[in-house]
Amino acid sequence: MFALEIHNAIWLFLVIFMLHDFEEIISVENWSHKTAHLVENTSNHFQLLIWNFWKIDSHSFAKRDVLIFLGCSIIVFLKVQTLQSGWSDILFLTFLSFVLLHNLVHIIQTLILRTYTPGLYTAIGLVTPYTIYLLYRLL
Repeated sequence: MFALEIHNAIWLFLVIFMLHDFEEIISVENWSHKTAHLVENTSNHFQLLIWNFWKIDSHSFAKRDVLIFLGCSIIVFLKVQTLQSGWSDILFLTFLSFVLLHNLVHIIQTLILRTYTPGLYTAIGLVTPYTIYLLYRLL
């Protein structure tokens, strides 16, 4: 069976995570225009909250994602540089747990709105399985 060296597997997480961010950036603006009708007459607080989060142009969303990517990159860099350190284990495992929670939020948003939400496909098909793989390798 093919297995990546752990430091390479950790670095690859950045690529996997960015593919997810690219799906969000590419789809967010078009999605918000196409789904506006879903919340026009709703009194559902959760639907409005979700839609307002995603009601953004791609450029603004990309600027927000740069900060997320920088934070992710710093955490990955620190983990790779200190593979045997307990504090970097805690930091990275906490980060991976937040990523899994983030992916769960994508699914919950989709269920509440009853439609695709930006980032859903890569959250389910790439990020969640790879995050679980990393957790397995690290634990």
